[in-house]
Amino acid sequence: MDIFDLLLSPFYLIVAFFLAYKYKAKHEYKSGAYKYFLPGLTAKIIGAISLGLVYTYYYPSGDTINYFNTAKAFIDVFMNKPGDFFYLYFGSPSFSEYYLFRTGEDFVYWVNDPYAYFVAKCFFPFVLLGCKSYMASSIILASLCYLSVWKLYEVFINEFPGLVKEFAYSILFIPSVVFWGGGLMKDSITFSSVCLYVYGFYWFLIQKRYKYSFVISILVASFLLLSIKPYVFFALLPGSVVWFVATKVEKIKNGFVKIMIAPTIIAFGGLLTFYLINTLGDKLGKYSIDKIFATAHGAQNDLKQSYYQGNTFDIGDYEPNFLGILSVSHKAIFASLFRPTIFDIRNIIMFFSALENTFLLLFCIYLFVKLKVYKFFVIIRSNSLALFSMIFALFFALSVGVSISNFGTLVRLKIPCIPFFVSSLVIVNYLITNPTKLKNDGS
Repeated sequence: MDIFDLLLSPFYLIVAFFLAYKYKAKHEYKSGAYKYFLPGLTAKIIGAISLGLVYTYYYPSGDTINYFNTAKAFIDVFMNKPGDFFYLYFGSPSFSEYYLFRTGEDFVYWVNDPYAYFVAKCFFPFVLLGCKSYMASSIILASLCYLSVWKLYEVFINEFPGLVKEFAYSILFIPSVVFWGGGLMKDSITFSSVCLYVYGFYWFLIQKRYKYSFVISILVASFLLLSIKPYVFFALLPGSVVWFVATKVEKIKNGFVKIMIAPTIIAFGGLLTFYLINTLGDKLGKYSIDKIFATAHGAQNDLKQSYYQGNTFDIGDYEPNFLGILSVSHKAIFASLFRPTIFDIRNIIMFFSALENTFLLLFCIYLFVKLKVYKFFVIIRSNSLALFSMIFALFFALSVGVSISNFGTLVRLKIPCIPFFVSSLVIVNYLITNPTKLKNDGS
């Protein structure tokens, strides 16, 4: 970053907030929740800018700088050799054709890392619109990603209109999500894709609003997740099936019929989930169903190595199979949701993350004690949105916890599940204090 960023960024900020203000003015008649629209966008942009500053002045480099440099390399080729650009961007270049980039950057992602290469291609239009300014590009990306997050927020407040403020805090203003989920990082795209998927799924399949826009949301989000982080898509599937099934079962009036049919529908949903994952296997490489356990185990062992300077945690050894992962699932889920703790702090980034995790852990303990554990899950089961959120959060936390043992990576990768986990706790707390509200606000 240089003086060019300082001069150009204010212009993009003015444009972003002008468009946001117009959007808010157009839609605010729908709900009082729109009073949080501009503050949420402000937080998102501050998070994106802060990420850039941290990776410029605190860390020597990082993924965000490498993505930015790769996007700039695409722009250089686009300006100088359009034919080569279209081949590099839309074709299937080989490892030996790296020379086509003609870049002076120290490091750019290439086809030997297809997921990172795809992310860099996603950032190309943002860096192009941002005139090759890191800050301007971050402002554009954060603003666009924020729209998806806002759509997720609308899903929750549509189910529980009485929790407008609480969901604003659990979805729009969680510090770690704001920081890691808005800048030029793949996590910005994956989190926004999760939000877009849930938004489309909710309105099309749960609320039965049969519009093409909702189908497009689901398809685009699924494509992005499968192209960047397939395990996030896999974590969404079980909760999606249960969510859809739960809404169908709730409509059955006869208690006996409900008891008889529900297990069959759930079993069918589970088989369908397994079939989808297995069908996609040939196209997912290391994330295919027969390789995913070994991939997770190998990634976790790698992140324990000495070159991570001891900034790691250990959930214990396990066999790279279903039973092996199941044996450490409790440790993996706890690590993803609540670590680093205050006892793990080694730097300023971990300090802020530990504060957030401590608050979240205390909130969980409060609910478990008040509800004596058993009633907690009874209340979760009573609302399909809370049930989906909890299932997705736990599946995602497990997938991250068994494949990550480095705190620096953990605090970044876990952000897609945190808003869902916290929001499910918010719903539980609301239904504890307002049990009569279930029929009015919940499904």
